[in-house]
Amino acid sequence: MSSFRNAVQRRNHRERGQPEERAKWGLLEKHKDYSARAKDFNVKKAKLKALKQKVLEKNPDEFYHAMLSTSGPSTMGKGRTGTKNGDRGNVALSTEAVRLFKTQDLGYVRTARNKAFKEVEQLEKRVVGIRGNGRKVVFVDDAEEQSERLREAEDEGDEDEDDEDEVVVDREEKKRRKEQEKALEKLENKLEAARTRLKALTDAEVALDLQRAKMAKSTTVGGVNKEGVKFKVRERKR
Repeated sequence: MSSFRNAVQRRNHRERGQPEERAKWGLLEKHKDYSARAKDFNVKKAKLKALKQKVLEKNPDEFYHAMLSTSGPSTMGKGRTGTKNGDRGNVALSTEAVRLFKTQDLGYVRTARNKAFKEVEQLEKRVVGIRGNGRKVVFVDDAEEQSERLREAEDEGDEDEDDEDEVVVDREEKKRRKEQEKALEKLENKLEAARTRLKALTDAEVALDLQRAKMAKSTTVGGVNKEGVKFKVRERKR
């Protein structure tokens, strides 16, 4: 019976293609495509897992045969190159060259810091101009005029309090105040970012200056030696 069933031609069940309304997305992925993609993903995942485990189990004191064929720079003779065999040929810079580069870096950082400082000053002036400092200074000639001014200010304050209930702010005034508040908020955000940038540049300038001072021929600042002991350079008595 089974042989007779297999002798009859049966319908081939095919996977559906991409619908016309989705033709712009390209060919529809079939099951064999998914299987190949999943297999490739799992192979890569297993390799990464094995490499991570290898790194975790690595012994830093382990011997490698590559150590025998790798030699450091020769310090004497004509074969002295100053480079390590097998590297990219980078030569270590001298202390003077490094100090020169750090001087140039310090000049750039100092210029950027001055620019940021001026930007902070301008933004602070603009913020004060919009917000106002809330103070008014009046100069008088004598104590009598001063008492007169104080009485006038008190009278004006009483009148303002009486008229507060009658003041009606129109729509234009409300709109103007709203726009002023938005502009003030934007300026304050820019001022905060400028202050942060100024602080970062100041710290970088101090760090570079300290590095240059430590690399000088005659050390003028303290530090920590190879044994981890802190030291301080004594100033010469005059």
